[in-house]
Amino acid sequence: MSTVGDRQILNAARACVLAAGVHETTFNDIARRAGVSRMTLYRRYSDVGSLISELLGREFARILREHTQIPPEAPPDPRPARQRLVETVLAVVEAFQEDPLMSQVLDAEPEILMPYLFNKFGSTQQIAIDLLAHRLDAGHRDGSIRAGSVAVQAHAIVLTVQSFIVSASASGPVPADRLRTELSLILEGYLRPCAPGTGAQSAAG
Repeated sequence: MSTVGDRQILNAARACVLAAGVHETTFNDIARRAGVSRMTLYRRYSDVGSLISELLGREFARILREHTQIPPEAPPDPRPARQRLVETVLAVVEAFQEDPLMSQVLDAEPEILMPYLFNKFGSTQQIAIDLLAHRLDAGHRDGSIRAGSVAVQAHAIVLTVQSFIVSASASGPVPADRLRTELSLILEGYLRPCAPGTGAQSAAG
């Protein structure tokens, strides 16, 4: 299937989920909205769940890139790298929490997310790992982030942030903005260089 065809189908699936919800979206609905036959969808996807999973992968990548890309003409940012990293992560978490498609899926059928949390680590999450690596390296160089393995630190951050995105609906009455404040404290404490004389050891490279 062509790239244009993929985009057309995924856009149709997104519109259907937002209009009718996860459980009420069918292949017939998506095919009708996309202007393709139902057999076209069956040749590409085993069921609606697998189609929505691919849609989520695209949405994850879009949100990450929209909130982390730095325009080429942007002036140098004078803030310490740790501050830039934490604020970027919080912006991404807020975008995920407020995204209408993510809200639909998390409220109706969060198990659809499971492949992206377990089976497919190294695809969707790898985008986040790569984005974090540059910021972590900058923090190591300017001294605002404690020494350690960039790869290990990036994976630790992704695993922590995933729980704030996926499990936020299980937090009951705690507002999302309060949770993000706590996440910022967690990240700041994890990344801050150890104070001299504390005896704490940095992570192995």
